[in-house]
Amino acid sequence: MNMDETIRGRRSIRKFRKEEIADSLVHEILDLARHAPSSMNGQPWHFIVVREKETKKRLVEIKNRHCPIEKQAYRADFLLGASVIVVVCVDKRESYDREIENGLLAAANILLGAHARGLGSVYMSAHKADEPAVAEEIRQALRIPEHMDPISLLPLGRPAERPEPKEMKPLKEIISHEFFGRE
Repeated sequence: MNMDETIRGRRSIRKFRKEEIADSLVHEILDLARHAPSSMNGQPWHFIVVREKETKKRLVEIKNRHCPIEKQAYRADFLLGASVIVVVCVDKRESYDREIENGLLAAANILLGAHARGLGSVYMSAHKADEPAVAEEIRQALRIPEHMDPISLLPLGRPAERPEPKEMKPLKEIISHEFFGRE
């Protein structure tokens, strides 16, 4: 699969087959994540690979407890079906005030790397600026040190669903030239 196909073909997957993923494949994907750009090349990432059912349950409980009313259709119960959950964390000391950006760039590489290898995933935030309790509860559950911030939860597994292609906005609606609104 070439890069264009990978980017255009990736979908959010929330249903997984009951099939384990080898550590070697997970590490291959995480190797791609560490090649993501980072502020001042701080490479502040740390990845927690969660496989144990009890740990997954704790993450589901935390996410569901903090699930906004408008997202109730997207509760976190499906995480239990993933072979692995990768928790993307960043070291605040090496992020140069760019924790979110650094974490998102690594997460994007994981999502694309997983799709290119036939795995499914979906982006789930572990960090909300207006609700720090989510990250704090995840930090406590996974014994993440204070200088590290959990940024995202990424379930990985073999897809048990095949979502339809996304309808994309026309390019002309999202591009301006020289200043906003100029075609």
